[in-house]
Amino acid sequence: MEERTLTTLIFGNVVIESNLRGAELRIYSEDWRGYQRRTDCGVTFRAPLDDVRGNVPERGLATLSEFLEPAAAELEAHYPGGVERAQKELAQWLSATD
Repeated sequence: MEERTLTTLIFGNVVIESNLRGAELRIYSEDWRGYQRRTDCGVTFRAPLDDVRGNVPERGLATLSEFLEPAAAELEAHYPGGVERAQKELAQWLSATD
């Protein structure tokens, strides 16, 4: 048997959730009881976040940061620093190697 921990990145109520086949963008309600799944973003993770981390070439970081674009309005309204800060944090996390 193999045990695996899958990373979830949380930007306020905007969440990138890993699964065994990739990662999905979800926007949760204020009470966290429901969510809206976003598949219209044009950028997808086809591997869990942990498998991608540290393996993204510098030129690919900006493209992968666009993963948060469909949630821009939600990030601007509910995340300090808005979509720009969230994209920067995502790029930093993806480029880290530890």
